[in-house]
Amino acid sequence: MRQLAYQDRILDALDTYLDALTLHKVRADRIADMAASEPSLGIEVPDFSALAWDQLRRDNKLPPSRVAIAHSERRDGIGRSVPNAVLKVPTGGGKTYVAINGLSRIFGRYLNSNTGFVLWIVPNEAIYSQTLNRLRDRQDPYRQMLDRAAAGRVRIMEKTDRLDSRDVESQLCVMLLMLQSANRETKDTLKMFQDRGDVSGFTPPQGDQKAHSDMSAAIPNLSLYDLADNPVAWPLIKDSLGNALRIIRPVVVLDEGHRAVSDLAFETLYGFNPSFVLELTATPHDVQPRGGRNPHPGRYANVLVEVTGVELDKEGMIKMPLNLDTRQNSDWKTTLAAAIERLNVLQREAESLRGQTNRYIRPIMLIQVERTGKDQRSAGLIHSEDVKEWLLTAGFDEAEIAIKTAETNDLSAPENQDLLSPFNRVRAIITKQALQEGWDCPFAYVLCSLSANSNLRAMTQLVGRILRQPGALKTGIDPLDECYVITHQAGTAEVVANIKEGLEKDGLGDLVIAVHQGGDSANVKTARLINRRAEFSSQEIYLPKVLVIENGLTRDLDYETDILAAIDWRGFDPTFIADAIPENTQAAARQLQRISIADTPEHFAAETLSIAQEALRFDPAYAVRMISDLVPNPFVAREIVGSLLHVLKTKGFNDAKIGAIASRIVDELRRALDMERAAKAEALFKAAVATGGVQFRLRLDGKNWRLPFSVETTEPLGAPQLHSIAGGSLAKSLFAPIYESELNTDERAVAGYLDNDDALKWWHRNVARKQYGLQGWRRGKIYPDFIFAVQRNEGGDRIAVLETKGDQLDNLDTAYKRDLLNFLSDNFAWDTTVPAGTLELQDTNGETVECALVLMSEWRSKLPGYLA
Repeated sequence: MRQLAYQDRILDALDTYLDALTLHKVRADRIADMAASEPSLGIEVPDFSALAWDQLRRDNKLPPSRVAIAHSERRDGIGRSVPNAVLKVPTGGGKTYVAINGLSRIFGRYLNSNTGFVLWIVPNEAIYSQTLNRLRDRQDPYRQMLDRAAAGRVRIMEKTDRLDSRDVESQLCVMLLMLQSANRETKDTLKMFQDRGDVSGFTPPQGDQKAHSDMSAAIPNLSLYDLADNPVAWPLIKDSLGNALRIIRPVVVLDEGHRAVSDLAFETLYGFNPSFVLELTATPHDVQPRGGRNPHPGRYANVLVEVTGVELDKEGMIKMPLNLDTRQNSDWKTTLAAAIERLNVLQREAESLRGQTNRYIRPIMLIQVERTGKDQRSAGLIHSEDVKEWLLTAGFDEAEIAIKTAETNDLSAPENQDLLSPFNRVRAIITKQALQEGWDCPFAYVLCSLSANSNLRAMTQLVGRILRQPGALKTGIDPLDECYVITHQAGTAEVVANIKEGLEKDGLGDLVIAVHQGGDSANVKTARLINRRAEFSSQEIYLPKVLVIENGLTRDLDYETDILAAIDWRGFDPTFIADAIPENTQAAARQLQRISIADTPEHFAAETLSIAQEALRFDPAYAVRMISDLVPNPFVAREIVGSLLHVLKTKGFNDAKIGAIASRIVDELRRALDMERAAKAEALFKAAVATGGVQFRLRLDGKNWRLPFSVETTEPLGAPQLHSIAGGSLAKSLFAPIYESELNTDERAVAGYLDNDDALKWWHRNVARKQYGLQGWRRGKIYPDFIFAVQRNEGGDRIAVLETKGDQLDNLDTAYKRDLLNFLSDNFAWDTTVPAGTLELQDTNGETVECALVLMSEWRSKLPGYLA
């Protein structure tokens, strides 16, 4: 699985927080020890979680929208500080991927262990089943990430499973729990604190009075047996799952954390005495302070990272824009026919895509009806069976239609369970609202809402089901990179307002909705064109592309084909990887044993099993699979793994020792190969530029990027426009008007400065992914923020391509962008050869092109240099 830029940003922020947390916890623990040894001094133990958070605020490591919000403390059931971090990730952003990688860091950087207990809380049955199935499947990438984090010692559990303390000591136990089991006093909650014979090893033996007294005094919120009618005077702790959790102090992953905001849910969750709570949500929820008869001090989300919908769209995770077609004056069959027509167009595009790339997509339509059930087929209301009958007459086969309602679930049929399979035939799913939560199928493209007029809220909740992009990768074909909502008998403005509300609830409120049809279009953002200013309306402007010259032919550089495929891993020497693994690295002895409950006085039996020995054997084939994304050729990858094993053995590592640290070996191998791949890709790119195989030139044959004469905007005509520094209209922007909402605050300041400079001839705000992009030696293109032209003293123009970044983004990715832009700038040239028969671009102006990256904190000092 590829790790995306915003996921890197999330995990980097979590690393920073954990490092600060570790530092302040060490200090707080020392103060606590001193306070315990000298109680008369009255030493107050600081809240290390709050101190770590304050450090992030001082270092500008928190999201700008949360800087002014103070840290909201979290205390467990006995008053200890609990670190809590909220990751705001929109729906479809890979929260499970982030959670698993976050767990690896929490256990590794903060708890210094790869064993322990994770309580993974989910909001509903659908998400519970999906998460459980993926974590239990050893072939699933999520499970494999867990296995790597815990050296293969992972146990996925449910609350009814047997639990022994030795499981927690020797494995990473992950228990899934539904939110309903932890947010109120229900039978499920009460059962968690009932005595169970299969929860053992956490409490002292029943006859050890002192141990029970000491433990209940140390952990006062443990559940005890009611001994009111018993003369026994000491407390007796129950062997219950709830007590085991309170003793273990699990790491909690809270999916959809905004749901656990009630006082009872909060108290229940933190009553488990967690050691860390990691919340993932698209919409963090703050409980505001209140007075009156039921006062509340307030409780705020400790948001560590905020991810926007734009970031998801840039990474190809979602289908955008969303196209809305409102049918107000037609019957439902006409609306459904329009939806089928759109589905058929998408199907043709998908078949063409498969023919060209072998990538399989089968577009699916969701149809929302007003009624379901056998006894509700009354006149005037659109019923699921009515729709199914009409689809059959429209040419659909029975196997292409599935009904998903409370009474009928065709998706549970064996042939329909894997909707992504090429052997699955489902193209239309009829529902009322059964797909609102926990249902994920990236092949869903079209939402045809036949009940939008009567149930707008349910319709908007279904919008999130069609947003996910197949394979989290754009196709490059516009119809297949967008999604579609077609509604029946509903006003456009009302539908748009509710869709925006639905997107906001999915954490995607910053995205733009493109509305292509509809009757009531007041206050709706519709796409329209803005032309260049009159003085630039006929001027041709060209910019160089990064091109590959191969056998006399010219084409755009393709990262996969020209960089990745060209990396030669043959002869790679892994000696330095082996040197990074200390010779005294030891595996825990418990890795060699399987512990089970037995009918003995000790209640357990430990034995060395052959299956445990097999689990500790280094599997070269598995290692090859683990590096297949880095070294695509399996034969070369196997050679690298074999060489690494050979070096390790020459250092004195025997098979048993190599097997015991197999996970460490694979991790070191991946880390080294990733660094080597980056270095090799950079070297390949720069060498190709040096030899002329890759060029960054303005070409006389016209194979350049041509700046358009019109651009698209979705801002309404009356939207606020960007003005010059003096407050008047912009004078030098290529296009006018420029709307304020299209630029952030920093970009507006840069635009104003450019427009006010005397030497500048024109400037243009480049729109990411739709306009000018530069491909380098990494996967993603760079889309510069600004393009502008400056009159040179020696004649001709200098065209500058400028990428601006906030200071919080000054990381490795920023360093790469800066290096690439500087390198391209240094290697810019005019091409001097023109193939016969091609249209020439005359070099009459003597332009030069300069590329650069500046941080927002330094643009005022550096930008004048590019304008000089």
